[in-house]
Amino acid sequence: MSARDKKLLIILAGIAVLALTYFFVFAPQANKRETLKTENMQLKSQYNQLSTLAAKADDYTKKTQKMSDEMQKVYDNFPSYLQIENGIMDAVAIEKSTNTKFTELTVNDPVAIDVTADNSGDGTEQSSGSSDSSSSESSTADSSTSSSESTSADTTATDNGSGSDATAQNNAKSTVAGYQLYDVNSVMAFTTEYHGLKSMLEQVIGSTDKKTISSLNVNFDDSTGELTGELNTDSYFLYGLDKPYQAPVIPEIPHGTDNLFGTLN
Repeated sequence: MSARDKKLLIILAGIAVLALTYFFVFAPQANKRETLKTENMQLKSQYNQLSTLAAKADDYTKKTQKMSDEMQKVYDNFPSYLQIENGIMDAVAIEKSTNTKFTELTVNDPVAIDVTADNSGDGTEQSSGSSDSSSSESSTADSSTSSSESTSADTTATDNGSGSDATAQNNAKSTVAGYQLYDVNSVMAFTTEYHGLKSMLEQVIGSTDKKTISSLNVNFDDSTGELTGELNTDSYFLYGLDKPYQAPVIPEIPHGTDNLFGTLN
């Protein structure tokens, strides 16, 4: 091998070493450097955001606590559960405190209300009701006499399924958020006069529980001068609240007498 060939081999070997160095050392390091540069920029952006949030951490904590307290106040306004007895005793209380006589009362099963946020941006909420009960449970009360001290009513209830109690519990167990809003609808046919109607509406609207008036139909009876009509109300409860169910106070009603005809003194 001549000297010239040796020089060419040396030159080729040097070029090969340079190429290997570039592809296996320099190029990977350059790519890694670009990757680290990109990651560094992202981390810097996150750092700036976190620094801004950290500077306002106390303010955010106070606002979060304030909103939590306000939400708790809203929750506290709802009862944890309602039964048919609550609707019946509410009607009895209205009869006692107003010059109103209910001729018919129907209390329906609780219906689950799905509350969803409105995406229109106006901050309102939309709700849709869906019945979660396969049973039909209602209560009808026929009131014949009413006084300031007592109200007598013939009440019948039909239950074709497991009942609203088990229905509400089963649905609450399937609620992911832990709370489920329910609506208990009541329809009351009444006889009253002008001031009694005003008092009845004020009592429903001013109730400490969550109640609304869905519809009201009133007719004037020319023969008696009284008002007759039908009041449709909705009572709401929030199942899953950490507070006990408030059962209505139902007074004892004595049955029977030892002096049927009033002849004994």
